[in-house]
Amino acid sequence: MKEVLLIILGVVSFALLLLVALQEPKEEGLGAIGGSANIFHGRSPRSQVLDKAIIGLGVAFVILIILATVVK
Repeated sequence: MKEVLLIILGVVSFALLLLVALQEPKEEGLGAIGGSANIFHGRSPRSQVLDKAIIGLGVAFVILIILATVVK
């Protein structure tokens, strides 16, 4: 059972890595301090889908880590 959890954990972590790498840069950085950031513009639908997928995979990653430590 633990081996299956570790394989799923590997797949989820790889998918999480790919999705984070696919994100567009936010380009706010230190420019937000001076007021030159575009914080009032909406995000593209692609960015919204990526953000939700990253949050979902992050939650799954944490749950799988906890399960992998509990299961013998």
